[in-house]
Amino acid sequence: FCLDVDDEYIPKAGMTFPSLEVAADFYKEYAKRAGFSTKIRNTNRCRETKEIKNQLITCNREGKWISEIPYVEKTNPTCGANCPA
Repeated sequence: FCLDVDDEYIPKAGMTFPSLEVAADFYKEYAKRAGFSTKIRNTNRCRETKEIKNQLITCNREGKWISEIPYVEKTNPTCGANCPA
């Protein structure tokens, strides 16, 4: 990874964006400067209006997905493992 990324381009907890497009552009720019690329892994939409409610932007090398919770007990999404991003 390129660790020469200005603080203004590093994502921080609690950041908000005016639209999904602006958020995606921010993360694409951060990834480019840090030496990896992103992809949209999941999109949730409102059933009635089909409007996008949430998107999950991940590293395109997120690695194998591992869950420590048995499938029948799973209530939270799993997280990627082996991803250097």
